[in-house]
Amino acid sequence: MTMNFRFLICFLFLIITVGKVNAQYTVMYSDNYPPYNFLNEKGELIGFNIDILNAIKKLYKTDIHIQGDEWNKINELLENGKIQAIGGAHLPGVLEDEYTYSRSSINTSHCFLYNTNHFSKFSLETLRTTQTPVVVLWKNDVLVKYIQSINPTTQFVYVKDYIDLIKAIDRTDVTCIFGQRIGSMYYAEKLGKEYVRPLNHRILERNMGFKVSKNAPELATMLNNGLEVILANGEYQRIYDKWIAKYDKDYNDDQINFKYILILGAAIIFIISLLLVINRVLQTRVREKTKDLRNQLELNSEIMLELENQKNKAEESDKMKSAFLANMSHEIRTPMNGILGFADLLKTNDYSTEKQHQFLGIIQKSGNRMLETINNIIDVSKLESGLEKPHFKEVDIQKIVNDLFNFFESEATSKGLKFILTEGNVKLTQPFFTDEYKLNSILTNLIKNALKFTKEGFVEISYSINNEFAEFKVADSGIGIPYDKQQFIFDQFVQADYSHSSGFEGSGLGLSISKGYVELLNGTIKLNSEPNKGTAIYIEIPNTSTKNNVIERSSELIKTSVPHLKKYNFIIAEDDETSYYFLEQVLKDFALRIIRAKDGKEAINKIKEYPDTTIIFMDIKMPILNGFEATEEIRKFNKNVYIIAQSAYIQENMKLQAKEVGCNSFIAKPIEKQKLYELLASLKFD
Repeated sequence: MTMNFRFLICFLFLIITVGKVNAQYTVMYSDNYPPYNFLNEKGELIGFNIDILNAIKKLYKTDIHIQGDEWNKINELLENGKIQAIGGAHLPGVLEDEYTYSRSSINTSHCFLYNTNHFSKFSLETLRTTQTPVVVLWKNDVLVKYIQSINPTTQFVYVKDYIDLIKAIDRTDVTCIFGQRIGSMYYAEKLGKEYVRPLNHRILERNMGFKVSKNAPELATMLNNGLEVILANGEYQRIYDKWIAKYDKDYNDDQINFKYILILGAAIIFIISLLLVINRVLQTRVREKTKDLRNQLELNSEIMLELENQKNKAEESDKMKSAFLANMSHEIRTPMNGILGFADLLKTNDYSTEKQHQFLGIIQKSGNRMLETINNIIDVSKLESGLEKPHFKEVDIQKIVNDLFNFFESEATSKGLKFILTEGNVKLTQPFFTDEYKLNSILTNLIKNALKFTKEGFVEISYSINNEFAEFKVADSGIGIPYDKQQFIFDQFVQADYSHSSGFEGSGLGLSISKGYVELLNGTIKLNSEPNKGTAIYIEIPNTSTKNNVIERSSELIKTSVPHLKKYNFIIAEDDETSYYFLEQVLKDFALRIIRAKDGKEAINKIKEYPDTTIIFMDIKMPILNGFEATEEIRKFNKNVYIIAQSAYIQENMKLQAKEVGCNSFIAKPIEKQKLYELLASLKFD
């Protein structure tokens, strides 16, 4: 049942029943349970639960009196029939004869909380391995036994209210505290203790709702239906965001456990070693599988044929993966040969300026080729592990296609190919939402493949757009794909074969990455190819026009040829010597002063020592304090300095995190000098 249909049913039921609700009711709340229900400084009863009931009152336009008092007292009033319901009651697990419980209005839970000034990282494993940890909490036998099950040597300090609970976290002898998650974070903020963090591990989860007298069935019906309506029309979410959301967020803080280590461009030797290890593991597994199959053949001759088929499949898989690893090794070693070889020539011989420029061009081209191969390997790893997520925003498809056409036009012309752009029906009356980076990557891979495998003839890009989806076709008159390889061409460990791709540069992962991105965008990809006549690939991408998972369009950098850059005072926070030296050389011509910091803590000290600094280049991965932590500290006392995050991690969530902690811009490593100049030229200071 869709959300709109459910809302319609609830609204109709509300209209039918509203005429029956003429009585007056009194619903009471505890006046000391923030942020759910509590008295403000003016003595007014406010909070999440109060807004929920007011929203239901507004729907029914009925007379419900809302009052607050001590918890024990309001329960006595309900028991004596003087009020009809209690709000903010935790729902029991069994039915009761005297009362009716409404559907849940919110779920609550308990958790451990710790002081980030005492622990850079904290987990249940920290509590489990600490010798005689001290935990502060309310005295409760169930909670005590739960914590003792984690660490039997735990010592306990008991408190009676939230203020004492939160204050106890500053004690150096206290390992952590334990309390209701939302309430604890509310008081942590109220007391100005922004260094308090909850663990994401939640326990004692309970549902909270209305406890209604059996003598007021109409009130119970109204509360249930009202909750259903405000959940459907978005009013519940607004109230949740106002009172609860900021206290219920998860804190990751370097606790993300990546399934695969992202391969860094500078660690080429490590990459090759890793590939060789993987190859050896795969070979070992295949040998073990083959041995098992042979043993089973000896035990049962009737299943010999099936076992032989399984062995063949395992060996074929090993061949495909071995070929993949060999190809990746080749694609890394080949540009490395160009980089190291021509760098050695430049060191050991004197050449003319023209020759030096030629050698440097070869080194740069080889470096770009190697970087592209590494990026492809990383993309495949993220897709296979499920770490890659789409980031939807409004995009201009016509501009994306035209920019790609203009970018590749010179390459097509240099090869003597006819390069065609065909625009079909464009019937778009509303914004088109998709992941711009992934769409651009899909089309780029397809166009590059078409140009690579077409020696003569044409390459054509065509597209059409409507409010529902966008369709693309990239066709060529190239060498085509053998029929027996077409069903495997999108697989990660399969290429057409070396005879098909020999003489062509590239890792061969473009189609696999494109297929993975298309599926992430909920689209489809199809192939039509005929050997020696050409290939056409068809893509359909839906318009993800929902507000969920949509991010705002980010402003683009101003393109400039950098005629004259102003001179600035720089701090370069970078622990790597080579990276620092490169930035120093790039920036020295328009720098009044360049100061280096080798870690995050030193970066904080340097900006305090040199408050007239204009720009900080902040590396994300540094010792002592990383770039994110250093930026958060700097923003506490300096809001004006312009901070540019720099990192070899280029995932979209890394850029978003940089923005959240206070960085103004993000630039990816390896840093391109021209892009750096364009970024600096776009900056405006008073």
